[in-house]
Amino acid sequence: MSYYPEKNILYVFGSGRLKRINSRDIDSEEFFYGYFYFLKKYKNVNVIEMKKEERLTQIIPNIFLFFDKVLRKISTLPFYMSLICNRPNFKEIKKSDILIVTNDRLALSILPMVLLAKLRKKIELNIIVMGLFNKNQSNPVINYFFNLIISMFLNIGNKFIFLGEGEYNNACSKYSSYIEKFKLLPFCVDSNFWKDENINLQKKDRILFIGNDGNRDFDNVIKIANELKKYNFDFVTSHKFNTNNIPSNVNLVNANWNDYLLSDNEIKEFYKKARLTILPIKNSLQPSGQSVTLQSMSMGVPVIITKTKGFWDFTNFENNKNILFVDNNEVVTWKNKIIENYENLNLLEAISSNSRKTIDINYDINIFNDKIEEIILS
Repeated sequence: MSYYPEKNILYVFGSGRLKRINSRDIDSEEFFYGYFYFLKKYKNVNVIEMKKEERLTQIIPNIFLFFDKVLRKISTLPFYMSLICNRPNFKEIKKSDILIVTNDRLALSILPMVLLAKLRKKIELNIIVMGLFNKNQSNPVINYFFNLIISMFLNIGNKFIFLGEGEYNNACSKYSSYIEKFKLLPFCVDSNFWKDENINLQKKDRILFIGNDGNRDFDNVIKIANELKKYNFDFVTSHKFNTNNIPSNVNLVNANWNDYLLSDNEIKEFYKKARLTILPIKNSLQPSGQSVTLQSMSMGVPVIITKTKGFWDFTNFENNKNILFVDNNEVVTWKNKIIENYENLNLLEAISSNSRKTIDINYDINIFNDKIEEIILS
């Protein structure tokens, strides 16, 4: 492995990270993808991030906004150049030797700056992939532009890091000529933070649903709660439910990590009160629910999750041992699964213990930090 203490490493984040970094108000580190680890080991580690919104007062951002709309329309790819392409960010990219881009939306949006910077010097572009290569286009015109941009993207990027086995295997099959650029690195959590020293499932009386990504089955989770009126639910999400449909046994809490609506410590308290975490997930190759599942397991809270084709690891997860799988999202299936397991404390306690062991052995943040360094600096 090469060692690059003098290299300039630049992280590209979505909105919300700089505020936390600058305030030093950070409880868990998993959503920084090794940033603090690199910061301790290497001299020059910097950050830029995408703005949530930008006032378009200059001609250049207006041009980017126009191209964003055009490119999104003709390719369906998530271009948001107007929120990140500016002179200060370009200056940072030009100075960098190694770019670590923490999702594909960011990577697509900084492409103009990367291409210009690469004309002057060699820059290694490393991208954490989150669903980009799973899309199928039925419209032939959109399909043409989609494939054109993806081909360019694959040629420009140096390494593409996948957080789940399903998505990684699909990309290797679909784009086999680029397989040497594809790396599998499962997401991990800060297990020193996500820890409950006094787990007593018998005293816990809540069922937790948490998260915001579009692959959550928000419609059915409401129906599930409606079918189980004797159980108390916490829904921790910024999803805009129709409040008229929220049953009285659901405590709805507005939360979004990027907007910092709840601190990690506040979220941790919801895990401490939960006997079960439930995650009805739409079938997708993207590893949806991964971070919540691992946080919950680290806290010793058993997880019930839909078994999708995008589940990130079928080797280290076993039904009724360290996780509870549901084969579909039928409301009656979920209802029966929850009823069957909620009172089965012997099983839940065994799953709780095995869950924590699985995190310690396979999904601790120190494992992630070592592997991302090995991937990026090799």
